[in-house]
Amino acid sequence: MATPAYLSEPQIQSLARLLQEIMEGHLRLPLFQRDFVWQNNQRLDLLNSVRDGIPIGSVLVWRTATRNLDCFQGIGPHRLPERPAVEGSLRSYLLDGLQRLTTLLGSIHPRTSSGGAAPGERFIGQEWSWNLHYDLEHRTFRLHEGGEEPPSTWQPLWLTLDSIGLLRFQRELAKLPGAEQLITASDELVSAFRDYKIPVLAIVTEDLEQATRIFHRINSRGTPMGEFHMMQALTWREGFDLRERLTIAKARLKEQGWEPEPEEDLFLDVCKAALDLDIFEEAVEELSQRLAAAPQVIDEAAESLLLAVRFLQKECGILSAQLLPSRYQLILLAEAMRAWRASPSPSSDVRRHLVRWFWMTTYGNAFRAVTGNKLQRLLQHLRRLARAETARAWGEPVGVLPPLPERFHYQSARSKVLALHLAGLRPRAVSGQPLVDPVALLARHGADAIVPLIRGRAESANRILVHPQEAQAMRELLRVHPERCSDEFLASHGISPEAAESLRNQNEARFLTIRRKTLEELDQRFIDQFVNEEIMLSRSDPEP
Repeated sequence: MATPAYLSEPQIQSLARLLQEIMEGHLRLPLFQRDFVWQNNQRLDLLNSVRDGIPIGSVLVWRTATRNLDCFQGIGPHRLPERPAVEGSLRSYLLDGLQRLTTLLGSIHPRTSSGGAAPGERFIGQEWSWNLHYDLEHRTFRLHEGGEEPPSTWQPLWLTLDSIGLLRFQRELAKLPGAEQLITASDELVSAFRDYKIPVLAIVTEDLEQATRIFHRINSRGTPMGEFHMMQALTWREGFDLRERLTIAKARLKEQGWEPEPEEDLFLDVCKAALDLDIFEEAVEELSQRLAAAPQVIDEAAESLLLAVRFLQKECGILSAQLLPSRYQLILLAEAMRAWRASPSPSSDVRRHLVRWFWMTTYGNAFRAVTGNKLQRLLQHLRRLARAETARAWGEPVGVLPPLPERFHYQSARSKVLALHLAGLRPRAVSGQPLVDPVALLARHGADAIVPLIRGRAESANRILVHPQEAQAMRELLRVHPERCSDEFLASHGISPEAAESLRNQNEARFLTIRRKTLEELDQRFIDQFVNEEIMLSRSDPEP
């Protein structure tokens, strides 16, 4: 049963005193809080509200005598002190108000020379600019960016609570035209912030789970929290920090060359697949309970995801997330890796079947407009495949797979396959030398490496693979001087002699028609090897 909790009467506290409590370590920010996410317009709106005396809402504090939580070591440009816990004394942790208090403390608290975060330390909002000023002439808050000095009539907000620094600044203002009005504006601003009051509510309980659930509920309003941030709060325990676990997992994927860095939600979706939860639903409550009961699931998910990435890179030539046709393929493959490893006698044939599954689901657009029910069916079938309970990769009768798309859209699965086929031709650079690693070029530059040969035409047959820096030179070579290109050079770009002749005659429509046929044949030869094997297996294994 949860430990009884009570909510204290609100205490009206000055903004300056509240910020000082944070800076002195009396009010701390637990690591289950999310990072700073407010945009510049939200920060400026808050500052305007305080200046104008508009209420900005209360803050909620959790007070406990027994819990000593890991906390953030800094906010914005400020380092926070580490205060040793005194046995029997109440410790205060901020539950609601992080975005507001981070904005205010980072903006108006006096600056020190404490420096930024050291390796391994966690600061909130350190990557944001805190060069906030008040334009005394126009009475407007400004965010100063760039290397130039701001105008002399812009008052740094961090002088608001710094009496000595403010006095020096106002002495300089006294030397300017209109000094009286400028100093009046400065005094009014400082008075507004120093006199501002904020209601502080305190909940007193020794139940950590109850405190994190309160955090979950009150943070469902305001700036929306993503599923990961809610999970971070609800699963946080002393010795278990979801964000820390996933930071390590993401670092391992980066070492493997899997970029760009995945979102945290990808790991949560892999956990959902392992626990048979609907990937499409934000099952925050249920998933947090399951992970709290079995925290090893998150580590197993990270390991399975790493194995799936290695499989894609080695067996399928998918070197990075940019080349992946669908993120659902990665999620399901991670679960397949877990099921394969957990099998009493893992079959070596499974790897070949998983390769076929990957390409057939890609060509079959299995994940386009996919529903939760369909994804669950695909997952259940893939588990059977990984456990060698079936050899059929395609969980339904093999039909006619969709042809090469007429128009090229790099984000679509089939267009990415086309890009990989062009890479497989070992295309040559303008110099005539083969590109060193065309698949790595794709992984690095993505859509920028698949450029239209004829400007203004969106057809798939109009795309060539080239280093982005050589795109214009390659266009000129192929379109203006195709006679300089050998048959081998043209073939490395999927251009037949007949298509090249159409280029020479400036017959763009005929060129695209002929080249499309060449690319369709290339495309069909590739997938036929998997389709034919699937058809053969369907005769011996009719029930997938």
